[in-house]
Amino acid sequence: MKFNTVVKSLALTAGLAASFSSSAEFLDFSIDESAYGGGIVTGDKFNGSYFEELVFDGSGGFTTGAFASLTSLVSEEATVPVASSVMGLDLGGIGYNLYAVLTASGTANATETEFTATTATFSIYIDPSHDTTSDDVLAGTVTDISGDDILLGSASTVVNAYGQYENGTGNFNFDFTDFVLTTDGESFFVDPIPFYSIVTVNGDFDTLGTLPDVSGDLSAVFTVKVPEPSTVAVLALGLVGLGMTGRRKNK
Repeated sequence: MKFNTVVKSLALTAGLAASFSSSAEFLDFSIDESAYGGGIVTGDKFNGSYFEELVFDGSGGFTTGAFASLTSLVSEEATVPVASSVMGLDLGGIGYNLYAVLTASGTANATETEFTATTATFSIYIDPSHDTTSDDVLAGTVTDISGDDILLGSASTVVNAYGQYENGTGNFNFDFTDFVLTTDGESFFVDPIPFYSIVTVNGDFDTLGTLPDVSGDLSAVFTVKVPEPSTVAVLALGLVGLGMTGRRKNK
């Protein structure tokens, strides 16, 4: 096999891999707000605030449940608010609330100033009636008075999940690797298709000194796109072809 053919095969395979394995820090996504008085808007990050109950058991473990209101969509590397969004606004009955529920449990250090989650869940909902509030966040439940909230997507596989604080303030991070949209979610998150599989949820503590009640700021960023099946197939064919040419050369 000629050397330049090997180079071309390697370049093709590497290029295909890069098309779905590389990602910017903030990747764009589009949401369709037409059902709530808006249109299709594009951003790269959700911002909001949250309330949670963070409980340490005194034996090296913790549990937490958080209710987060996602009140802002931003773009341009998370620097510019998306002004056309009706998210979180009540425009004469038009608009909606977007919220997330986060639960986690795991281990804590002896001083209970650092903790690592071993299990966690994350779910995003639309609240068309603006009537859902945190109820028993430790159990991950909320009160939906009208019964009309819509689950958009969820995840339950978490890595790089930790929190730390000192003198009443701190920060946390959760990387969920299996975020999946529901059918309703696919009508709301309309681009990219398929949607991102990893969502990073992070933020800070504002009132950690009043345990178990904690509040602060939170953001959600989608970081990795699920590769198109056709792209995976072409990549596989490229790898197979490269292997076959190598076998012919060795004969």
